[in-house]
Amino acid sequence: MSDSSFRPLSTDANWAEARSASKTQPVLVFKHSSACPVSAKAETQLQPLAEDSALPVYRLVVQESRALSDEIAEALDIRHETPQVIVLDDETPVFDASHFDVTADAVREAVQSAPSSTN
Repeated sequence: MSDSSFRPLSTDANWAEARSASKTQPVLVFKHSSACPVSAKAETQLQPLAEDSALPVYRLVVQESRALSDEIAEALDIRHETPQVIVLDDETPVFDASHFDVTADAVREAVQSAPSSTN
């Protein structure tokens, strides 16, 4: 599976970019564990969303960027889990799900109901 459609989330600069992008449209933060089969299933669910360039999907691989993952959890006041998706809208988390609740349908619905999507 190509993961080139996911935007990287491995540095403070990537995190700043994701937050900034969320000021004008919802963005998706996906915390992925490269060692977890449930996370692999979630990644498969999110791949089509990442390929749709209308929705920025940032992927953080926890094994590579644990400190940043913890920083994001603290900044958003959302307990860290993997797999985990967080929809940010105007730098505010408007949806989060983890484990088997990470589905393309749930994320699409959350993005469509985000405040900046309903303008």
